[in-house]
Amino acid sequence: MRRLLVVGGAVAVCLAVAATVAFAATNSVTYNSKLSPAHPKIKGKKPVNVGYEGILDVSNNGLQPDSAPLTTIFFPKQLQNNAKAFPSPCSVADIDGKPSIPAKCKPALVGSGTATSFAGTPGSAPALTEKLVVAAYNAKKGKQLLLVLNQAPGEPVPIVNRVIIGTLGKASGKFGYKVGFAVPTDLQNVGGLQVALTHFDVKISKSKTAKLKGKKVTYLQLKSCPSSKKVPTQTTVHFDNSAGAGQPAAGPDVTVNGTMAC
Repeated sequence: MRRLLVVGGAVAVCLAVAATVAFAATNSVTYNSKLSPAHPKIKGKKPVNVGYEGILDVSNNGLQPDSAPLTTIFFPKQLQNNAKAFPSPCSVADIDGKPSIPAKCKPALVGSGTATSFAGTPGSAPALTEKLVVAAYNAKKGKQLLLVLNQAPGEPVPIVNRVIIGTLGKASGKFGYKVGFAVPTDLQNVGGLQVALTHFDVKISKSKTAKLKGKKVTYLQLKSCPSSKKVPTQTTVHFDNSAGAGQPAAGPDVTVNGTMAC
């Protein structure tokens, strides 16, 4: 299914909210991350296998925030990405909107998690809240991390294997690389209502491994840890500024900086 569909009573609720007066959203962002184990033991110059959990929250004081077509997460230079060593047998076309994920994709599964989306008019109460489950797949020879969304059991909106493409790229300074997660257009706006992904909690596996130079490695490894026992983090959420008729312009992009224990 290529498009997000709102069914039954949800349609009436959404149309009612769409008719209300639109107010500009005051978007706020938090991003928290942690390694597993929390303080990996590094011996010499050998990277150590770790798991990683990232928790992103986008809010507007309980009201509908703006849609965010792109979120960029920066990873500290102390984290080594081994995506190129992992299988990547599936493309976006193999998964996006398909009724099931091909068995050939299973070796590329590197993580899982949960998410939440709001649908409504920015600055007003959300018309609909949807709980989602997330699976993370390595793709394009390690150049992409695909977040695959499905509705959680019992949720009203049928979302089947929709893909958010995370594209890996170079970073500089304190950061070794970044991942830009791009939300498909038809998951951003439905029937004049904005859809905001307000919560993501995704874990990259600490047990799934691949062979690299004869050794078993996890998707991420920690190469070193400063004496402060903290490494820097940074996340930028880019909000949609292509407002439609009757809609206020979205708020400015929001960048949050923090640290992660190591």
